[in-house]
Amino acid sequence: MWKKMRQKYYDCTLAGKVMLAFSLFLVVFCTVSQAVLQFCLAVYDEKLYEKSLQELDYFTQEVNRSLEEVRQLSAEAAMDDDIQEQLVKLQAAGDSDAVYSLGLLKLRELLTIKVNENRNVKIAGYYDGRKADMVIGVSAQRLPESVKEEMAEPMEAARGGCVDRDPDETWGYYVAGRHILEKEHARLTYLGTLVLNCDVAGIISRNVRNLEAEHASLYVYNDRFTIYQDEAVEGLALPACQEGKGYRIARVGRERYFVCYLYSRATGWMYANVFPYTEIYGQIWFVRMLLIGATVILAVLFAAGMRRLIKTITHPLHELTRSMQVVETGDFEGARKFLTLDSRRDETGQLQREFDTMLTRINELIRENYEKQLLLKDTSYRMLRAQINPHFIYNTLNTINWMVKWKKNEEVGRLIMQFGNLLRSAFAEDPFATVEEELASVEGYMAVQAYRYKGRGEFQVEKSGDLGRYRTPRMILQPLVENSICHGIEESLETCTVRVCVRETEDSIVYEVSDTGPGMDAATLQAVRDGTVKPRGNGIGLANIRERLRLLFEESIFTVDSAPGSGTTIRICIPKTPVEGGQDDGTDREAAGQEAGKAEEGETGAEMGKSGAGKPGTEEGN
Repeated sequence: MWKKMRQKYYDCTLAGKVMLAFSLFLVVFCTVSQAVLQFCLAVYDEKLYEKSLQELDYFTQEVNRSLEEVRQLSAEAAMDDDIQEQLVKLQAAGDSDAVYSLGLLKLRELLTIKVNENRNVKIAGYYDGRKADMVIGVSAQRLPESVKEEMAEPMEAARGGCVDRDPDETWGYYVAGRHILEKEHARLTYLGTLVLNCDVAGIISRNVRNLEAEHASLYVYNDRFTIYQDEAVEGLALPACQEGKGYRIARVGRERYFVCYLYSRATGWMYANVFPYTEIYGQIWFVRMLLIGATVILAVLFAAGMRRLIKTITHPLHELTRSMQVVETGDFEGARKFLTLDSRRDETGQLQREFDTMLTRINELIRENYEKQLLLKDTSYRMLRAQINPHFIYNTLNTINWMVKWKKNEEVGRLIMQFGNLLRSAFAEDPFATVEEELASVEGYMAVQAYRYKGRGEFQVEKSGDLGRYRTPRMILQPLVENSICHGIEESLETCTVRVCVRETEDSIVYEVSDTGPGMDAATLQAVRDGTVKPRGNGIGLANIRERLRLLFEESIFTVDSAPGSGTTIRICIPKTPVEGGQDDGTDREAAGQEAGKAEEGETGAEMGKSGAGKPGTEEGN
């Protein structure tokens, strides 16, 4: 059956073959169009989710910031010198009702001044287990006894720390409370209990205008209680708090709703933004029908025109086909004999002339293609190098900014010198340097980073062999050290050590950068080895380093080893490349200058350990 169908196809005229191909093309086109449309719908939903999630995340951060201000206000009030002094006097008042009452009146004034600093606090309460049980605020509501009993044990365990409570059916306010302990001489004597009641619904109402989605309904809830909702959608099932973040298309009756939700770890609340999706879906369905109709009409018109067109094409193609068959053998001169090259000016005549011109230039094109490949390789290297040069500048300038503000002028001068030497090496025109120069450059980089990570990170360098005799690509170590800083020091709770080891072996130069950070699990490590992990922030990525080495040394080795709790080690092995003509171009003097400055760098490191570091930036990461 298949053979008969194939034979009929072979026996068919060129016009029939073209029409058959066009029919198949039409079927494929319609199928692909629908698939692309479905893909676009999925992308649209994803972009809609990303936009809604960005707005919801910003909104969530604003609410969390307001709640954090309330907790901070309770801490400031508990540590206020005047309030502490007044509370100590109350403790010393004993059973004197007059003195105790006057003291409570003064305490009320102090607490009122402090509470009025934050408009989100609607009610403030103070009680000390003796006689005092005062309420401050726009409402005279007192904290229910059940809520006091519920918070008593956590506040006792917190030893002066803040204990918060979410709104519920019993008490509709967010509560931030703490025991006030005597701070003088660190006696930590219990002086009373302060509770601040925050109107969460009011905070959300003031910030809800940040959501740009029209006709949106906002829900804020936890596992037990709906904290806020502005417009309820009857019958809508909301996501559980355990679902984290995401989106879904929910159907309620005949209506569709787009639900974007985000879980806040800071409060344990779920934020859900809901708006109608039916109108958008109807517009998409209309576009789909319009696309199908337009495709059918265009197909009919195109088929009618094609039948007339192919009749004028088939005749002159035979000679050109024979010539092409000869070209396949590599005989370019023999192929030109089959071309008539007459005075015909239509497309087929022009095609034959162009084909003849192509045969005469094919050798030149081969040479040009080879040269272009070399140029492409060099361009790829320069693009990779352009990524490497600027990505660490921001954080160093940020450190210098903070040191200037702190008037550490001498340390700023030394830091600028270190940074200048590092930039001079990074922006050097020659893409290669000696291994010793590269190591000196990364030592300067580590000295700069030591200002920023005082007490959080330690940097060590080990080297062996005659490193000044061999060449290496510039800026190959610095991104690896930065990677260790980002994923080691930044994510470690204890002091993290970053070690750089460079050694000469019999046939190779081996670089090894390791850290004692938290390491990676097996899945993340495999993603890093496969090059599928995206760089964090403005980092250049380990995949780019690997690609750069591949362009320069096909036999280079690049390995990454890590395990949870055991840190990460990156090892690079490149073949030895001796320096041609020695180092008479001035690199000897530069290396000597760097060696002479090592003592000053060590002194700088010691002083920076004493004076502290600038504020760390957040732009690093590979």
